Amino acid sequence: MGLFKRWGKRAAAKILARSAYEAYLKHKSSAPDLTEAEIAHAVFMQRCSSRNLNKAEKVRFEKYLETEKSVDSIFKLCLAIFYIVDNISENDAAIYSMVKKVIEEELGRSGYKNSSRQ
Repeated sequence: MGLFKRWGKRAAAKILARSAYEAYLKHKSSAPDLTEAEIAHAVFMQRCSSRNLNKAEKVRFEKYLETEKSVDSIFKLCLAIFYIVDNISENDAAIYSMVKKVIEEELGRSGYKNSSRQ
């Protein structure tokens, strides 16, 4: 992957992590009795179903729902959305590892504290 694409993925991961955490805080303030897992799942469904997904993204979204992978944390929410929008998964070892690290760092900077992120 070229240098500019790599920077672009890093920037996208940072933006995604920040906006996901902001959405979590907004949901948490309006419904404090909800768990992180419930909020993460709600944000995931909201973001992916309300967004204008192209055909490939829709296929990945549907496939993700079928695999029964859980979106039970803000960290997993970010990885799931990154997979659907950018088609980055564990199979893309180097870029996936970089994106995962950037998301963890950005969530940490935002104030997110959860030891079960991975």
